[in-house]
Amino acid sequence: MCGIFARVAAEPVADTLIEGLKRLEYRGYDSAGIATLEQGGIARICTVGKVEALEAAVRSGPPKGSIGIGHTRWATHGAPSERNAHPHIAPGVAVVHNGIIENHRELRQGLSDLGATFRSETDSEVIPWMISHHMASGAKTMDALRKAGEDMKGAFAVAALTESEPDTLHALRRGSPLAVGFGDKGAALASDPNALAGFAREAFMLEDGDSAELSRSGVDIRNAQGEKVHRQIVTIDDTALTTGSDGYAHHMLKEIHEQPQVIQRILSTYGSTGSILGRLTFDFRRVTRITLIACGTSYLAASLARRWFQEIAGIAAEVAIASEFRYEPLAPVQPGEIAIVISQSGETADTVGAMHRLKERGIPVLGLVNQAGSTIAREADCHIPLLAGPEIGVASTKAFVAQLTVLARIVLAAAQRRGHSGVSILHSALVRVPDSVSAVLHNEPAVMDVAQRVLQARSALFVGRGHLYPVALEGALKMKETSYIHAEGFAAGELKHGPIALVDSTTPIFALASSGPLFEKCASNIREIAARGGRIVLVGDRAALLALSDVATHALTVPHCPDFVQPIISTIPLQLLAYHVAVQRGLDVDRPRNLAKSVTVE
Repeated sequence: MCGIFARVAAEPVADTLIEGLKRLEYRGYDSAGIATLEQGGIARICTVGKVEALEAAVRSGPPKGSIGIGHTRWATHGAPSERNAHPHIAPGVAVVHNGIIENHRELRQGLSDLGATFRSETDSEVIPWMISHHMASGAKTMDALRKAGEDMKGAFAVAALTESEPDTLHALRRGSPLAVGFGDKGAALASDPNALAGFAREAFMLEDGDSAELSRSGVDIRNAQGEKVHRQIVTIDDTALTTGSDGYAHHMLKEIHEQPQVIQRILSTYGSTGSILGRLTFDFRRVTRITLIACGTSYLAASLARRWFQEIAGIAAEVAIASEFRYEPLAPVQPGEIAIVISQSGETADTVGAMHRLKERGIPVLGLVNQAGSTIAREADCHIPLLAGPEIGVASTKAFVAQLTVLARIVLAAAQRRGHSGVSILHSALVRVPDSVSAVLHNEPAVMDVAQRVLQARSALFVGRGHLYPVALEGALKMKETSYIHAEGFAAGELKHGPIALVDSTTPIFALASSGPLFEKCASNIREIAARGGRIVLVGDRAALLALSDVATHALTVPHCPDFVQPIISTIPLQLLAYHVAVQRGLDVDRPRNLAKSVTVE
């Protein structure tokens, strides 16, 4: 969601603030702004829309200040507008803020009674006014920021600059990520450590309650008690400097085509059972139940993994949406219970909150994340990196496939540890997946043809059974995320219980089928759709397509694979489909409207 980038240096920082904000664009935003400290006071420049618009505004009269803060805003309180964009200013203070201040109305009223004049609709604007109020009472900037933090309810990260301390940036973290870096060119902080690439080789990850002061000479980090502390250091991924689309039209298309290499990297790194088990703090032989928790696309990966754990490893498993799990009544903890939390960013607010609830209950937590040094990577009892590499497109593709592949390896490791047979056969099937994915990618022209034919659809349905039901849900999610076509996914066996009422001759229905144990049942459901005039696009192997050729309007072929790995293969054409429909509709496929890559608020 929102992104923070701030820097103090020996030279003007406006250009580097823009550069830092561009590295945060993938998180999703609707406006952007910077503030620098000039000789005449604080200079604020904000624009609605892309960072390019802000860059043009900055270049028309570039600020000269050597200390500044920047922000990309994803609207939560108030519409996207220049006045609601960050930074927000009070006398002598400028602030950027990620998160939500839950008690902002009460704070706003109290500050108004003291003479504060607000110009925005945001919750964030109370922060500079609180800092200014405390400073007027004699507090220094950091003390004033800490006092403000004590007054606020919610999760947040704040960076501030003040006219009274013109050489120092001030930051506070509570529940929203902040990374601090220092190098030869000064100090910088960001909500994503990779945005610091080029400014620092390593970053300190602030923990909850931490505050930091950044100057040209160094960084001072204090915990919630005001004690000086040293925090975990993460190496900054230099590929953040080179996250271009490498000749592809968009990041999303590049990331789809990177998936064979991502899967191969995972299988090479986690090829042995020991490479998985050695990362865990629990023994799968003693595990009696697994709860998998995630949001969005990650939740769909968890849904498939639930089936795998039960069928292959013989472990009872359930899946929960993190935002629901956080607040629902829970059964007593059972001996041998563990949890797996899944998040591409490692910072998803509800998933982090669910992890904290699990840990409070004494349940061991395994985190699966793509971001080194993230909150889940640091705070889970153990974690396994997803190894997908930077994913810039907001709609997840390669991170989803990485999640499935890592989960598949964990399931096989668990099955082997528990003495189940047939693991080597399933592992051999998994090893062949990169070649199968490459084969699907070579069939991209057929996907483009289907995309052209469904371009004008107002709605689309996706159906699947068994292992392919979560893939149907993911296909629908990708379609609605990127193309803005209303799309829904259903279990094929549930069609007669309501969804079949949506079938007509204008609605494309993407039916996933493979010639496995459930094929005849799925074929029966597909024929029910055809009997009601449905436009069926069949996604399946050659045997399935041949058996249903009389009812399929169009078809997308995937290689035949064992049921275990078929979902990984079958998700690829649906990713390509969503991409090409969106592109042909003229949409911004890398940054769809209203969406954010990293959802860091509830």
